[in-house]
Amino acid sequence: MGDAPLRTTGAAIAVAVFCALSTLAFAFNFPPLTGRVVDQANIMTPQSRAAVETKLKDLEDKSSIQLVVATVKSLQGGDIETFANELFRFWKLGEAKKNNGVLFLVAPAEHKVRIEVGYGLEGTLTDALSSVIIQSAVLPRFKANDYSGGIERGVDGVISVLSGDTTDWQRKVAVRQDDTG
Repeated sequence: MGDAPLRTTGAAIAVAVFCALSTLAFAFNFPPLTGRVVDQANIMTPQSRAAVETKLKDLEDKSSIQLVVATVKSLQGGDIETFANELFRFWKLGEAKKNNGVLFLVAPAEHKVRIEVGYGLEGTLTDALSSVIIQSAVLPRFKANDYSGGIERGVDGVISVLSGDTTDWQRKVAVRQDDTG
């Protein structure tokens, strides 16, 4: 009987912590979904934005996959994974039954990039492939202060994978030259 208050207090603390964490997840102030490209950070050129929007529309028309590019001014104190996941859910990307949405998120102030994928596409656009696209196509352009170019190359990479062409995004195996002489 002496343990009952401790268990109740422990349960109350657990509920309070859960509620506090849940509140943090919903505390983000997300930009509205205004189109296939939401450039809140204003890092894309108008020409690049138009080119990317055309590519995203073509992808959606051909496959029903909804790929959205978002640049944000800030992650608002959150980490990129949580922010991307919550934004993906807030915008309800992709078809509900197919869960075929993709979010390409850029947070230039924090130097973060993430490709968030709906469950229906996780087998095609894996975390490993997303990482290779970001590391090899996006970040080199970003390091050269070419955000538009990095976003375009990243979108091209994502579209090529979603279209079934993963050869450019697989790790290259180094062939060892043995001296047989």
